[in-house]
Amino acid sequence: MYSMEKTEKWFSDYVDSFRIKGELAAMQELKRRHSFRVQKIASAIADSLEWEEENDGWMAHAVGLLHDTARFEQYRDYQTFQDSASFDHGDRGAEILERLFDWEGIAAGDREKLLSAVRHHNKIEIPANLSLSTYRWCALVRDADKIDVFRMVQSRIDNGTIYDMLPRHKKVSGLSQPLIDEIRATGRGSYANARSLQDYRLIQLTWGLDLNYPVSIATLKDEGIFERIRDDLKPYGVDDITEALIKKIG
Repeated sequence: MYSMEKTEKWFSDYVDSFRIKGELAAMQELKRRHSFRVQKIASAIADSLEWEEENDGWMAHAVGLLHDTARFEQYRDYQTFQDSASFDHGDRGAEILERLFDWEGIAAGDREKLLSAVRHHNKIEIPANLSLSTYRWCALVRDADKIDVFRMVQSRIDNGTIYDMLPRHKKVSGLSQPLIDEIRATGRGSYANARSLQDYRLIQLTWGLDLNYPVSIATLKDEGIFERIRDDLKPYGVDDITEALIKKIG
């Protein structure tokens, strides 16, 4: 099963099981496309880092493609991608893969690396007690996931479709003071304190501090993503926060 083609076939068959009259819900289709983009980004990062041990190419492909496996069930059952209103999609994704993925021919150690990467891709931090050989896959998929979400959000803001992706953020505008206070105190922001698109953008900027590989930071800097967020938030009086975050990102 160390085959990218077979992994893609398994994923596509799994996703197809959620189709109704041949169609996925729009938000499920968004996640299907996101999964393939994250796969490409994860593979590109691994290539740039010259990860060339046996099966590294397959692992980079698999962690990227499969990281959001639980999103399809989540949206079917809860009509949301909000974990706090449904379930932790990293934990559930690992559970689904453990039960349903075709593990034939996959070494036990590689199986655990893949499951760990899926389980931890959405957590606040990667557990410090993971082995380095597992940690790097968690770090890889987290970077690849963030890069695609940064790009996707910016693209949708530019083309006017952002609220199709983030419908609940349309109800409120401006920044939440509890979120501002939280980020000033900790450098991080929680979705519990986020209501608006501006709140989401400020939380996104804090993600820059959680990127693991220099190539990930360089990619987003070259695309001007961090500066676009800073500029979009200028009317809201948080220049001290945005400038400090960009400086720390490097």
